[in-house]
Amino acid sequence: MKRTLWIISSWICGFFYPLMAADTDLWLYEDSVLEVACSMPPTLVRLSYLRDMAYKHQHAPYNVFFATRLYEEACQQRNAFYENQGAYYLASYYDKKHDPDSLTYWVDILKSYAPKVGTYDYYLEQKAAIARALASKRKIAKAVLISKETLGESLQHRSSNGELASYNSLGCVYTVSSRPDEALSVLLKGYNAFTPNAKVSLKIDILSRITHLYGTAGNDSLNLKYVLEMDTLLQNVISQEPEARKNWTNYEVDCEFKYILYYMNCQNFVAVKKHIDKAKELLGEHLDPVYWLNLQLIQLQYYGRTNEYDKSIALIDEVAPIVLNNYVSTFATLIDYKATIQHDMGDLDGGIDTRMYLIRMQDSLDNTFSANQLQQVKEIYHIDEHLLKQQKIQGTNYSRGIMFLGILIILMFLFYLYTRYLSKEIAITEKLTAEAASQAEADNMAKERLKSEISHDIRTPLNVVVGFAELLTDPELDPEAKEEYGQIIQSNAENLLSYINSILELSRLESGKIKYQKLNCDVIHLCQQVLQRINSRENATVVAVMQTEIEEQWMEIDIKWFEALLTNLLAPMENDTEQYQVIVRVKLDKSKSQLLFDVVNTPLGKTHFENKTSSIRHEIHAHFVHYFRGIYKVQTEAIEGPTVSFALPL
Repeated sequence: MKRTLWIISSWICGFFYPLMAADTDLWLYEDSVLEVACSMPPTLVRLSYLRDMAYKHQHAPYNVFFATRLYEEACQQRNAFYENQGAYYLASYYDKKHDPDSLTYWVDILKSYAPKVGTYDYYLEQKAAIARALASKRKIAKAVLISKETLGESLQHRSSNGELASYNSLGCVYTVSSRPDEALSVLLKGYNAFTPNAKVSLKIDILSRITHLYGTAGNDSLNLKYVLEMDTLLQNVISQEPEARKNWTNYEVDCEFKYILYYMNCQNFVAVKKHIDKAKELLGEHLDPVYWLNLQLIQLQYYGRTNEYDKSIALIDEVAPIVLNNYVSTFATLIDYKATIQHDMGDLDGGIDTRMYLIRMQDSLDNTFSANQLQQVKEIYHIDEHLLKQQKIQGTNYSRGIMFLGILIILMFLFYLYTRYLSKEIAITEKLTAEAASQAEADNMAKERLKSEISHDIRTPLNVVVGFAELLTDPELDPEAKEEYGQIIQSNAENLLSYINSILELSRLESGKIKYQKLNCDVIHLCQQVLQRINSRENATVVAVMQTEIEEQWMEIDIKWFEALLTNLLAPMENDTEQYQVIVRVKLDKSKSQLLFDVVNTPLGKTHFENKTSSIRHEIHAHFVHYFRGIYKVQTEAIEGPTVSFALPL
């Protein structure tokens, strides 16, 4: 037992040590800033310093840390003005993470501060951000509602920044929902509402979205004007605030992307290369990772336009491991693009190998994508514990004692629950084991039955195909014999394919891989449609008539499988040229609450014991009818002719 605990503790330490080492520089910098803050008196001096640090570090990994410290210090000093700013920076953090729930939490706090501080700008900006976060989750209707509601509040409170934020969010929502004309109209309204004192980041956001829409629509002549204005705003603010340069890196890279796409459309590849290099120079840990991914995709597009296939493949090979670890949903597209390039280069074998690799990776890609989705859900619905942390409990020994006592009580309670749970699990496990053994035995019997039934029926037509195929290789064979042998091969191959498809379909039904869908429909009308379709076929050997006194009968059934059942009963088998007069009788048994069907003189009933394919089709039909708690019966020697009867409960 001691050895086991030692191994577990060693594993935990070995797992967490690299993470601790990776975060050492981050902790040292944060601690140094806090040391400076703690050396200041707990007055406006300290708040002003923390406010400046929060403003200069609106980028990962420092944004949430400094925003939290500012908010906590402001709460301790009961300074509503700085509390409002701290809450604003925290809301900005969740805006970047597209987390509508946490963002809503902080927007509600900002709303309570707005009357106290005398400005609604911070509250309205972040309320508009909720709409963008909802749009990223495809909650379009709610996002539109919040954007318009924020716009109304902005006009009511005469908040120009709130108005711009509302236009920006509404344009974003319309863009996400594929309504480009409405998006452009709204964003241009926002552009026309620019004022000299308006927030620069809001202006840049609106200009970025306008250039995106014009670029997508191919309006390059209109696009360049807004790209240049966006670039000018960025350079001005960076020159004025060099210490906050990293806050604007995302915007800078985005602006370079706009230039790249513009010059790409103009086929000015020298300018494209220049701006790609500029974007590369801006890469860093503080940059939103999605811009790194977009830069790689843009480079691939550039190499594709310039026919530099070798560079495309080299870039894909370089970034593929990173994409696999961080952007698994894009990995398959990236590898498929590599295969396409190899095909265009004439490297067919390489393209096939790449696609085979992608197929082999599919299961692991699906699992990784599911894990990433789970992590995103955890992040969305988890409010950072640092934001809600209360004051530390005074006295280290006292807190450790309380913690130890709590853990002991929890362990005792868990042990009590475990003993009760274990007894139930033993009984359930025994039952499941017995059921599993029974199911395994049934499956083995089914497999043996399937092998014994199909071995002969597959071997016979296969031998015919192989034998006549060998005869066709005889150079002295005359053309008439070749045509005859070819027809024999085709006929047997088609029969073999039909038989194997029927077996596979039955196997999928028995294994539960095919699910039936219950839909409410008029079964009488459905039967009439099937009969009309059968009778309208050219050169039909089956004429079907329907006999019933029921005008309408609604019930829950799988429409697709019911049509297939009736069609199979009315269709002749392969190479069957006999004429059939089929009668479909439908009766209602009110005493048993059943609908009774008799298909008289059906071709499938005649061949029930003569053809394995028809036998399997009957098993498929019976599986369908039994699933809906019905009865299926085949009468090959009925008085009126071969008859298939089945009943379905209402």
